[in-house]
Amino acid sequence: MKTTDKKIKVRGTGTYDPADNSFGFVPFNEAPSTQTKVKSCAGGGKRWVTTGSDPSKMISLKSKESSADQYADFVSQFNALTKDLKPKKPVTLPQELRVVKEQGLECWLNEEKSEMTFRGTIDLSKHSRDWQAEVLRQVQLVVRRLPASERFNKVINSIKGLKK
Repeated sequence: MKTTDKKIKVRGTGTYDPADNSFGFVPFNEAPSTQTKVKSCAGGGKRWVTTGSDPSKMISLKSKESSADQYADFVSQFNALTKDLKPKKPVTLPQELRVVKEQGLECWLNEEKSEMTFRGTIDLSKHSRDWQAEVLRQVQLVVRRLPASERFNKVINSIKGLKK
């Protein structure tokens, strides 16, 4: 078997000691972890405590760009990762939660008032002749996206329950 001298880049920490003129290297994969007490949740969120002289609590949240309600994705991950932490003061969430935001269209739900608000933006320089078709496209987008939103379904079901 023939061996070749390949250069391989390795991440790590190099140290130089001027007292004895020595150099040491610790590869990254063999170094102690900088994260302890790691917790993760559905959706890709993660919470951990950093190591070192001044440890910190860290949270990372993740949402797909194509998600109909990224805000709700972040809130659910945040709640899952912080359920064991208690706030000093009550935290109030915004009254309106965005359910849809894509292609010039936004939709919010206000659970308290049982209201839904739409806002569509149409670039008339692009859609000067077919602006009606663009309005129809946005309405169809809302109709397709809303049933996929858990928040929307919760509000609709609570309203149906009140009317019975």
